[in-house]
Amino acid sequence: MDLPEGWYKTTDDDKRRLTQELRTEMIPGHFLDGKVIEVVGHRDGATDDILCQHIDEADLFTVVHLTWSMKPEINIHHPTIEFSGTFAAFVKWEENFR
Repeated sequence: MDLPEGWYKTTDDDKRRLTQELRTEMIPGHFLDGKVIEVVGHRDGATDDILCQHIDEADLFTVVHLTWSMKPEINIHHPTIEFSGTFAAFVKWEENFR
């Protein structure tokens, strides 16, 4: 999988750290609550925008904007879901983002 310009694949250490923060911030009812995902990328120069791949649906990807609050958020809309869809749709979305 080739990530679009401005995105980098996560290292194993990054995956653990970013997944832990995502799990810490999520509260019951969040879009990703209970879903099996893997953090596969992050935006250049930032680890607050992460790309997650859904394990049970191999071509479903979600971009999440972490808050780095290091605690559970106060509502189900945070961390914010910026995008969710196929990888091809993610690439197109990212092209429009730039």
